[in-house]
Amino acid sequence: MEPAEDLPDARDSAALLPDRPSAFLSALLTEQFILESARNATVSESGTRASIYLTTLSSSLVAFGFLADTPFAVVFLAAVLPMVFLLGVFTYVRLVETSLEDVAALAALQQIRRYYRTILPGGARYFPMPTRGHAPNEMLDIGGTASWRRVFSTLSSAIGAVNSVVAGAGVVALLVHVTTASLAVTGGVVVVVVLLVLHGLFQERRYAQLPAIVRAARAADAGSAEDADAL
Repeated sequence: MEPAEDLPDARDSAALLPDRPSAFLSALLTEQFILESARNATVSESGTRASIYLTTLSSSLVAFGFLADTPFAVVFLAAVLPMVFLLGVFTYVRLVETSLEDVAALAALQQIRRYYRTILPGGARYFPMPTRGHAPNEMLDIGGTASWRRVFSTLSSAIGAVNSVVAGAGVVALLVHVTTASLAVTGGVVVVVVLLVLHGLFQERRYAQLPAIVRAARAADAGSAEDADAL
């Protein structure tokens, strides 16, 4: 048998590539495809989770409609509303996470596009970038600006608002049996407002943490690259 060909170790093979610039560009294209797939996955997951929550809520309301004139209506609400509310909380938290994953993937894609802009003189015109102060989830400049008010236009905020109303309705249904209708409605409105504020603060806080997380990841990647160059 012929002796096996000596192959380089995987971690050292990059230095032995005959055309490293072309290999880097090929790897960059692969990374771009992976990031775009990740963005598509976050959008698909967000839509699926929101659909599951809204379908569960609407089905529960339809079922309650059939039981509204029966003695089982209160028991049904007591069993279903907490479950729907918890599902809404879990859905909301995951929607915030998927939106952050989408923004992080977009930031990495923009970094790759900035590299493409430098390949040839005049290449920047073919890779338009948003101006400073744009919203973090915009790949192209559409006139939007980064503002805390944009937190209310996301899918997660829509689900959070619906879930807050569900919680408020549950509070009204609970209090109406022990107090007057006006006090029960007031209590429900207070719960809705408090939950809306908490949902908004949670999402805004998570979005505020994203730039620091991205910078830390880039610093770690830069340190790993320096360690690799030193080997």
